[in-house]
Amino acid sequence: MSYGPPPHDGYGTGGYGATPPPAPEPPKNYLVHNILGILSCLTPVGIIGLIFALQVNSKWTMGDYTGAEESAKVARIMGIISLIAFIVGLVGLVLYILFIVFIIGVAATAPTTS
Repeated sequence: MSYGPPPHDGYGTGGYGATPPPAPEPPKNYLVHNILGILSCLTPVGIIGLIFALQVNSKWTMGDYTGAEESAKVARIMGIISLIAFIVGLVGLVLYILFIVFIIGVAATAPTTS
């Protein structure tokens, strides 16, 4: 009895140790996170993340599934850093505005000496 080679379905899943077929959708590109990072205090990190986020879909459509996954991982890391910086910057801005309003309120109620 002869066992032939394993079946091949076009995606390379027929052999032992072969890569599985790609997912039906491209990975998430975290574009919004990186755009918010550009608006925060870490603009270079946001720009780097934006570049990798834009590469995800183009690599996926060209068939470079591994490259799209790697770009998505880098975009995710940069996006998380950018999003945290945006939130910290936004909280800092709100606290600064509240501080200014408090100082103006204190100055307005202070007794005047003449």
